[in-house]
Amino acid sequence: MKSRKMLHRVSARSVTVALALGLSFGLLAAPAQAESVSEAAQKLLDYDAKGAKPSKVYRIAYLTECGQNPYCTARRAGLQAAADKYGFEFKRFAANFNPAEQVKQVQNAVTEGFDGFLFAPTAAAPSCTMWKRHLVPTGKPVVSLDLPMCNDADYSAGLVGTVTMQRQAYYDAHVMNAFASCSGPCKAAAVGGFVGSDLFGFWEKAIQNGLAKYPNVDMVSDQPANFDPRVALQKIQDALLAHPDITVVVSSWDDMSRGVEQAIESAGKKPGTDVRIYSIGANKDGVAKVKAGIYNESTVLLPWEESYYAAVALIAALEGEPINGYVNEAHLPRVMDGPGTILITKENADQFEPNY
Repeated sequence: MKSRKMLHRVSARSVTVALALGLSFGLLAAPAQAESVSEAAQKLLDYDAKGAKPSKVYRIAYLTECGQNPYCTARRAGLQAAADKYGFEFKRFAANFNPAEQVKQVQNAVTEGFDGFLFAPTAAAPSCTMWKRHLVPTGKPVVSLDLPMCNDADYSAGLVGTVTMQRQAYYDAHVMNAFASCSGPCKAAAVGGFVGSDLFGFWEKAIQNGLAKYPNVDMVSDQPANFDPRVALQKIQDALLAHPDITVVVSSWDDMSRGVEQAIESAGKKPGTDVRIYSIGANKDGVAKVKAGIYNESTVLLPWEESYYAAVALIAALEGEPINGYVNEAHLPRVMDGPGTILITKENADQFEPNY
C-alpha cells in the first residue's frame, strides 16, 4: 500500500503518461491538452490530505448492493480504513444485488436516524426512486458509489457526491482497446455478467459501440457468464469449437477470465498469444497474469478506493465542505500516480499496485 502522502500527490508526470498513452478513461485518442484531475476529485483529495478530525462521531448507513465476493470485501476494507481515520461509525445494509431487498433496507436505515448515507445502487432506476422517495426527505447527505443512477451519466444533482468508475465510458474504453488490437479482420468472443443487470447493459452497449467503430471485428459469440469462471470456461470452449479461428476474447471480470484462459488452453492454443484476452479488474491475480503475458490487458477497478473516498466525501459534506460533483476513480492517486491509465498492460503493469 502506498503511503497516505503519496496517495494524495497527483503528479504532472502521471497526467503526461495518460496523454502519451492516449487512453485516459474513455478517450481512445489523445486530447488537445493533457486531462487534468476534475475539480470535484481534487477537492476531495485536498480534504483527505488535511486529515482534519471531524467535530463529532458520525453514524453512517452503508447501503450496499453487495453480497460476498472479493470486490465487495475490498470495498468494505476501504470503508473501514476511512472509519479508522475519521472516527465515524457505520452499519452495513447488504442487499445482495436484490432491488426489492434494498428498498426494505433503505426504509429501515431511515428509521434509525443516521447522520448520512453511503448508497450503492442495486440498479439505476429503482435505486433512483429509493433515493428520491426515502433518502432525500431525511435532509441528510447522501453519497452514491459504484453505479450512476437516474439516467445520469455519472453524478445526479442533489447528491453531495458520486464516486464511481463503472459507467458507459469505462466499458467503452475497455472494449474498444481490445478491438483496436485487430489490425485486420478478426473473430472475437465475449463473456459478461448477469443478464438484466445494469452492468450487463453497459457491457452489451460497449460491445455494440465497439463493433460500430471497428467493423473488421466479427463478434461470433457474446454470452453471459455470471462472473463465474466455470460458466466462462464452458461458453468459450463452445465458442472455440464452433469458431476455432477466434483470436480475441473480451471478459468483464478477472476471476471469470480464469475460465477463458482454461478454455483456450484446452483447445490447444496459447492464451495471450494465439487468443488474446482483455479482462476487467486488475486485481492481484489479473495483474500477475498480465505480467506473465496470459492476459493482454486488464482494466482497473478500485473497490477499496471507491468506498474510502465515498466515505471521505460524506464526512466532508457533514463537516460543511460538500464536493457536490462526480469523482472519476481514474483520477485517484492509485491510477494517476501509477500508470496514468486504467488500461493495464505488460508494459505498464509494474507501475500499478493492486490492493485486492
